Parts: sequence; C-alpha cells; structure tokens
Amino acid sequence: ARRLLQAVGMDVQNNYSDFFEGTEKLLEVWFSRRDGKDENCDLRKIARANWESLLKLVKCEIISFKKNDQLDSYVLSESSMFVSKRCFILKTCGSTTLLNAVKPLLFLVQELTGFDEVLDIFYSRKNFMRPELQDKPHTSFEDEVEVLDELFEDGAAYCMGRINHDCWYLYTLNTPVGYRGVQVADQTLEVIMQDLDQGVMSIFTQEGSANARDATQKSGIDRLYPTA
Repeated sequence: ARRLLQAVGMDVQNNYSDFFEGTEKLLEVWFSRRDGKDENCDLRKIARANWESLLKLVKCEIISFKKNDQLDSYVLSESSMFVSKRCFILKTCGSTTLLNAVKPLLFLVQELTGFDEVLDIFYSRKNFMRPELQDKPHTSFEDEVEVLDELFEDGAAYCMGRINHDCWYLYTLNTPVGYRGVQVADQTLEVIMQDLDQGVMSIFTQEGSANARDATQKSGIDRLYPTA
C-alpha cells in the first residue's frame, strides 16, 4: 500500500510539473484627479525601474518594450503590460501573483504621477484549470475579493456562468448612479485554446521560428488579423 501511495504521489508530482496554467488574470485600473486638473498627470512618468520592482512581486519580468504617442507596451515573461496616460493594464498567466501589484501600484501612482483617485478598476479571469496550483491570494476568487475589498470601499464581485463549470469572474467598483466613470468605449475578445497540436505549438518556440514576424506568418495570424 505504501508503494502504491508513493507511486501515485510521484505521478501527481510529475503531472503538476508539466502543467502550465494558461488562464490569464487581467487587471485594468483607470485614474483621475478629484479636482479634475489632470493635464500634467501621466502614468508614463513612472520609471521602468519602478515597474520592474513592482513586477517582482507578481513573479514575472519585462522581456521587451515598445511605445508610441498613446501607449507604453511591455512584453512580460508571463504575458503583457500596457500603460497610457490614465490607464494601467496588466495581464499575467501561470502561477503569477498579479494582485500583489495593486497596493504598490496605487502608491506609485499617487507619489509619481499626480493622480489621486481611482476612477474605476476591473479585475477578471476565467476559472482556473488547476486552482490548487495557484499561490495566495489567487487560490480562490473569494480570497482575491478579500484582497481587493481591503483596498476599495465599494467593490462588487460577480461570477458569470456555471460555478461548477466554465465561468468568468469579475471584480469592479459599484459606482453610484450619475457617477462619470470611464467614458471610453471598450470591447474585449478572449480566445482560450487547449490540447493544441504539438507541431503547431512548436511554431511559437525559438526552435520553430526565427522571430515574432516569422511565427506570425507561419501560424497564419497575419491572415487572420492583417495588421498584427
């Protein structure tokens, strides 16, 4: 019996070591000033060194960086980060601890950018395939909500879909009637795939493609989304 339990334990351990949680945690925070005088406020005033320190708390790091007049874009070891004048977006996958970034983010914004108010916040994710492999506070949506409720007075948590099957969790602010909120049109398309062909997946490795453009062409993404 002992040998059987040991064998089962080894199988479980090996299975877990090969698993990667593809479900992404998504944080989007919009900032403003209470007095409305935000002409000189900008999240892009935060230096890269500050972002690197913040991302260490999330357990990921910056791989590459691009910018234009509207947006600073960071490719991370576990997904991506986007920073504009008043909006911060962080997407991470795997066993990253994204919500560990929220409190230090609020501090950096208040100290360095001129903004003094959170206009709105959105934290969302699909249910994890293996929640038991996540680190706190991401072991459950209830734990995530507890962390956010400590930082925001009037948060609202939702679950869309079947709680015993595929579902989508969302945390946002329960803004009062008449509150100006975020006045920017926004749509999100999330494509989640699993059990993909090994040959196709190899396109997205260093051995399978010379660079990002090569992978885009080999995979056909350039034909699906011509401006990608």
